[in-house]
Amino acid sequence: MTIDVVDTVRLARTNRRRDKRLLAREEELDQRTAEENAALQKARQMLYDEALVPFRNVFQRLKHVELTAIEKPTIGGEAVIEPRQPRNIAWPSAVGALAGAALLVVGPLVVGHVAKAGPYHAVRNLGSASTGRAIKRLNGAAARNATEAWFGRGSLAAGGGGRAAGKELLFKIETASASLTQKAIAQWQIQALRDGQLKKARDLERCERRISEVQDAAPALHKRSKDMQRVLQDLRFMLVGRLPSFTALVEACDDFARYDPRRRAEVAAMVELDGLALMVMGCPLTDAEGRMTEESGRAVAEVEARLWAMETGS
Repeated sequence: MTIDVVDTVRLARTNRRRDKRLLAREEELDQRTAEENAALQKARQMLYDEALVPFRNVFQRLKHVELTAIEKPTIGGEAVIEPRQPRNIAWPSAVGALAGAALLVVGPLVVGHVAKAGPYHAVRNLGSASTGRAIKRLNGAAARNATEAWFGRGSLAAGGGGRAAGKELLFKIETASASLTQKAIAQWQIQALRDGQLKKARDLERCERRISEVQDAAPALHKRSKDMQRVLQDLRFMLVGRLPSFTALVEACDDFARYDPRRRAEVAAMVELDGLALMVMGCPLTDAEGRMTEESGRAVAEVEARLWAMETGS
């Protein structure tokens, strides 16, 4: 039994050290995600404030032509990197678990109904159901079922043996308590604690794999975010650079129907830039599960191609 206790304590310590390391890695990923989102949001906001709004203000003075409405970008909009979801790994109180072991090993060993009644009532007064609610707050069948499930190492839904396993153990305590030494009962509780630590180890292993996947994908996601920031900036520069000429055009004549092909082409170019800006601003960088979208790559490539064509006149 001493070896089992030592192994269980070692496993618990290993789990806690591993959890601490994983938490540090998650916090680092969160920080990088926050910085990436802030940079992308800043690029979107600058494009909106410095280019789209001024362009729309001039364009709305133009007669016989329309544009679709635009909305101000908001924090947490579509084109951000999804933050990770908090881990849900339960860490029950070690004190409570050890107290549960003490319920069965403290005091002289007795037999028959008295042997069964002692630990049964102790668990009923001090134990907790699988829902976390104190058993003593339950009544009637609910209290009896929760107590029996406790002796079965938890409900079936929680991965334990349920009432059937609990009733079996209580029957053994009642009918064969003379052979159930303190060592055997303590060993049963230690095994229950060890099972819990093994489950935590498996949960931590799954969490570590998920974090590793996110870290492996981070460089490509970072590059895509930078690409989107770059095209947002390029669109802003081009819109701002063409805005004085467009403004002068509208001030000279605000009726699009009277424009010649050259002036119509200038308006069309500004409208196209406006549409490209809206496309990139509304393009999701990641999907609901945090994976980089193909849509964002296509948007970047399309905008780059169109901006290049505009600059070269092709």
